[in-house]
Amino acid sequence: METLTTFMDANAHRLWHDKHLRDCQFMIQRLANFQDNQDKPLGEFTVKDILVFTDHLALVGLCDNTVNRYLACFSCLFNLAVEHEIIERKPRMKFHKVKSSRPRFFSDKEIIDLVNYLDHSNQPWMSHFVTLGVNTGMRLGEILGINNATSKTQGYVSDCGTYITLMDTKNGDQRLVPLNREARSALASLDMRPAGPYTHRKFYDTWAEARDALARNDKHFVFHVLRHTCATRLAMEHNVDSITLGKILGHRSIATTQKYVHTKPDALSAIMRKLETRGAA
Repeated sequence: METLTTFMDANAHRLWHDKHLRDCQFMIQRLANFQDNQDKPLGEFTVKDILVFTDHLALVGLCDNTVNRYLACFSCLFNLAVEHEIIERKPRMKFHKVKSSRPRFFSDKEIIDLVNYLDHSNQPWMSHFVTLGVNTGMRLGEILGINNATSKTQGYVSDCGTYITLMDTKNGDQRLVPLNREARSALASLDMRPAGPYTHRKFYDTWAEARDALARNDKHFVFHVLRHTCATRLAMEHNVDSITLGKILGHRSIATTQKYVHTKPDALSAIMRKLETRGAA
């Protein structure tokens, strides 16, 4: 009897390679671990099973685009099972409609409130993750990979402690991430190994509690917004150009970088006030 995990273990290498393989194995295993799916025969998965799981992903804070990546992964595996005549047909995947970019960055007050909430939660180490995210623009997976030999994304702190070398990023390129004083302090508070206190359940349950307390019903209140916030601060407050910003974030395309920069009303007001001086003269 083929289950989701036995079929994945035997056939995932036929569909994916390298980092993509590891990512898809993680996503499929996450579906298998959900509720009673571990021992469910592959042919008994229904549309309802997939919908309940994707509703769970949205509840813990994953954006529609990320949920769609899960669905695409599942679709490929079930298609292969049909081709191998293990099942007669696959459950239908209902992909989410997504916008071109995440319409959100955190305000300074939101960052302060979030750090304060996490400091006083059952998982105070998460406040250091927030500090790292907003001061480096790193993804959660990249933060977890720092000095973690078992991670998909290994990251090594330089001898002088001023930057991190990410060995295997989302686009496959190696990347240097500069560390400012706040980022270095947060990393030191995590004993230079953020994955140490982390578990998936602790992180997402606590994040959901923080969202309910600070921004109830805001589906965009997710960790990845810290990356958008870092980009927006660098561009709008410190005039960092798109090419340099793309290097920091690890983007190959300037068009991708531009999706991460959001307009701050205060910055626009400051620009327009320059006209007052010109008019007075």
